[in-house]
Amino acid sequence: MEAEIRRRARNKMRRYYPDSGPLRRELYPKHQEVFRSGREFSERLLIAANRIGKTEGVGAYETTLHLTGQYPDWWEGRRFTGAITAWVAGDTSKTVRDIVQVKILGSHGEWGTGMIPGDFIVGRPTAKPGIPDAVETVYVRHTSGRNSTLVFKSYEQGREAFQ
Repeated sequence: MEAEIRRRARNKMRRYYPDSGPLRRELYPKHQEVFRSGREFSERLLIAANRIGKTEGVGAYETTLHLTGQYPDWWEGRRFTGAITAWVAGDTSKTVRDIVQVKILGSHGEWGTGMIPGDFIVGRPTAKPGIPDAVETVYVRHTSGRNSTLVFKSYEQGREAFQ
């Protein structure tokens, strides 16, 4: 029982958008539209209400698929056949740590309980200097056999520093 609980906690992405049940894909048409639009557009913007799944159900989910190469059969968006380098960003290092990092990696010390399955995280994430419990870089195993790189960024020092 404990092994099953641990397995489920470390495979969050596989529970999203199933064929049936209370979280089935058809209940999230806007999310699916954003995913599909990735085939045609390299940049997209999702403006929506608070607490509807922008960070986790769209951003963290799609980023995880690209980092791992683990696309579900139903996926109609862009697919990367090799490892990628991706940035995820927020307004301050603290909000990146407290919101985005938790959605993608899980709570500090419980890496792999966020959207990226625990078995895909390679080694230990690199700490971000000066921000307790914040991550700067994490390596993620891609189905190609190579490792994707995920970098956590903030744009609190202004546009020029962010670029």
